Amino acid sequence: MSTPVTIAQLELPVPWLGSVNVWLLEGEPLTLVDTGPSNPRAAAALDDALARLGYAVEDIELMLVTHHHLDHSGLAGAIRARSGARVATHRTAAEWGRDYHRRVTDERRFTERLLAAHGVPSERIAATAPFFDYIATDSADYETDIVLADGDTIVAGGRTLRVVHRPGHSTSDTLFVDEDSDEAFVGDHLLAEITTGAEIMPTELPGRERRRSLLEYLGNLRKTEAMRLSICYPGHGPTIDDHRELIRARLDFHAERLEHIERLVADGSTTAFEIARLLWSDEVAETQPVLVVWEVLGHLDILVNRGTVREHVDADGRHRFAPKEAISVAAGQN
Repeated sequence: MSTPVTIAQLELPVPWLGSVNVWLLEGEPLTLVDTGPSNPRAAAALDDALARLGYAVEDIELMLVTHHHLDHSGLAGAIRARSGARVATHRTAAEWGRDYHRRVTDERRFTERLLAAHGVPSERIAATAPFFDYIATDSADYETDIVLADGDTIVAGGRTLRVVHRPGHSTSDTLFVDEDSDEAFVGDHLLAEITTGAEIMPTELPGRERRRSLLEYLGNLRKTEAMRLSICYPGHGPTIDDHRELIRARLDFHAERLEHIERLVADGSTTAFEIARLLWSDEVAETQPVLVVWEVLGHLDILVNRGTVREHVDADGRHRFAPKEAISVAAGQN
């Protein structure tokens, strides 16, 4: 076996995305941060990656799940069955693990309704079926042995890690922060090479239609910017050694996107999908309607929150957006 390392990056293959980072913390207890998706190719790749470091899946003693998305949690149940390792995650991810496929079915129905309400044609909604089928196929239920709350600590790989709940990209995003070294495992909360998306899902609160996810994400990103961190270990791509500079770049991107979308609304674009087709090519908008509508709608939520754009719902349930002044004038004429 080669000279041990404290943290090893294991890249596992992921359909649609390319790869996901799984981090091995060598120390007691031997720990994996995230797991990869639930499919034979990823399971074999994990076996091979661990073997190159002198380990086997059966040696794993603890798994930390940064958030519930299938590429981060999919193999948790299988690894637990092979090794007896405990699974530790924030309560929001633990709730997903108990009935993952029922939740995926509910999310699919919600998302299809969301797309229709925001201008996506029915044939484009029907074409999202392979995306949702993939989510169902490559995910799996998992049992959480240690349910964590924001501010808790847990010993993993010889380190004491603090639990920091940072929802936005998903409802369950969690950072695991080593305050002795100022290192953090950040999942998809912050990525070096691409802008993190904020998925739009139903809220847990009764009587609310959905989460305002991007608004929540940007607020939590600013909280992370204020943290003292030396290095971040993300769910995809290379490590991050200047989180503040990267966060400032991400905030600048969103500020520019907000201005662009506000101009498009002022120029007469009324639905999220109509705006998406002006921001991306027709091919991207039509083949990835879920992702583009999430992004546009997230920014529209912020503009509505600021009061510069108003949202109204037609009799057919279609959500439309217009500058605040335009809607005020129309209301006055009626």
